[in-house]
Amino acid sequence: MQTRFSLEKPVLGLPLGSSTARAHCATDGTAFYDLASSGTSAGQALYGVSTEGGVKDVLRKLPIDYTNVLVRDFFAGDHQMVTLLEADKRDDGTAAAPPRVTDYFLSLEDQEGDSSDLVLLSVRFKPVKVARFGSGDVMMLGWDEGNELPVLAMVKEDSTIRRFIDFDDPRRPGARGDQSQAKEAAARERVTFKTLEGATFVAYGTVVLLTYPGTTKAVLAMGASGETRTIPISIPPGYVLSDVLASSGGRATLVVRVKEADQRTDPDSAEAAKPKMMLIEYDSVHGSRVGRIVFDKPTVADVTCAPNSSLVALFLDTIPDVDHAVQSSGAAGAAAPTQLVVATAHR
Repeated sequence: MQTRFSLEKPVLGLPLGSSTARAHCATDGTAFYDLASSGTSAGQALYGVSTEGGVKDVLRKLPIDYTNVLVRDFFAGDHQMVTLLEADKRDDGTAAAPPRVTDYFLSLEDQEGDSSDLVLLSVRFKPVKVARFGSGDVMMLGWDEGNELPVLAMVKEDSTIRRFIDFDDPRRPGARGDQSQAKEAAARERVTFKTLEGATFVAYGTVVLLTYPGTTKAVLAMGASGETRTIPISIPPGYVLSDVLASSGGRATLVVRVKEADQRTDPDSAEAAKPKMMLIEYDSVHGSRVGRIVFDKPTVADVTCAPNSSLVALFLDTIPDVDHAVQSSGAAGAAAPTQLVVATAHR
C-alpha cells in the first residue's frame, strides 16, 4: 500500500535557505534548523518548524571573550536541546594566530526558548557528539586522545560526569555471551576517531540512539539511567545507513532512510551526487524489517521526522492559485512559483 502525504500547510517566517540545512527533529515532529552547520561559526538563532507550519526561533547562549566559536554538534530531543561548542582564544585576535586556549561548552535550551544556559566542559576527553534526555542529562560521545579510545559518558547539566557507559558490555542484548569473544569482536570492529566524527545521535521517545551513517553498523539504544541495547537492523545489500528518523517511539518501530552505497568510479558524477534512497520501517527490538514505505511525492530526502504513527516532510511545492495565473498568462517556459510546505502522512 502506497503512503500519501496530505494536508499541506505553508511554512512562513523561515529565513531563506534554512530548509536546505539538515533538519534536527524533536520527538514531537518539530524540525529544528541550525544555520551554523558542524564546523562553522556559531549563530544564536535556531529555527523550529512545527507539523502545523508554525515557525519559532530559539536563541542559544554563546560564550563571550572568545575570538572563534564553532558548532561541533547540535541535538533536539524530548523537549530539550543541546549544542556542543568549541571556542578559541587567540593572542592577537586573528585567525592565523595559534589558539592560546581551546575550550568546549554545552549550550542548553528548551524547545520553547524559555530556558537557556551555557556550561563550560571540564571533561578529560575530547567531546565529539552530544545528545540530551528529557531529564536534562547529556549523553556525550568523545575520544580519549591519550589511549586512542572512544568514550561514552552521561554528563549532568553542570558538566560533571554521572557515569561512563561501556561500549563493549557483554551483557547487552546482541553482544556475545562470552566476554573474551566480545572483546575479540570489538577489536575487529575497533571504533576510530573518524568513526565518531561520522556518528549521529537520534531522539527516539525517552531513549537516545547512536547511529553510524554511511555504514551497516547496528544501532545502539541508550536510556537515561545508563542501560543499553543493540538493534541490528538488516540493511538491504548494496545500501548503507543514511539516517534514522527521530520519533516519539510510540509505534515501537524505527523509520530508517538507507542510501545506495557509492561504488561508482567517478565520485563527481551527477549519479554519485544523488544516490538512490529508500525509507524502510524496522522493528525497534529485533531490527527485523517491517516493510518499505513508498510514496510518489515528495522525495525520500524530504522526509524529516517520524512522530507517533506518522511521517513529516518539508519540501517546495507549487502554489496552486498563482500557478493557474501563470498558465493563463501564456508565458512560455515560465516556471510555476513554489512555496515551502509541511505535510504529514500516516504509516
